[in-house]
Amino acid sequence: MAKTKNYKNVGDFSKDILGLDDYDSWLISVKNKIIAKIVKSRKKQGLSQGELAEMLGTTQSVISRIENGTTRHITIDYLMKIVTVLGVSPKITFKDAA
Repeated sequence: MAKTKNYKNVGDFSKDILGLDDYDSWLISVKNKIIAKIVKSRKKQGLSQGELAEMLGTTQSVISRIENGTTRHITIDYLMKIVTVLGVSPKITFKDAA
């Protein structure tokens, strides 16, 4: 039986399994972190997916697909719009590349 490999993060998985370059792997990782914060903030505020969707002028199914990671083309801009609507202040940190 083949041994299953465990991945520490989605970036390592996307590079190894999906064959993505460093930038695309990083972008996926950043989007996943933002989405996790969106879900946490929405639940903390007691909002349903439908209520958040109404605030954004979209549908509950769009929010569900974003939160579940099943949407294919979600932009950082749109994620930042959601964060802003939720009243969360994003903290962006830059560091020098190694």
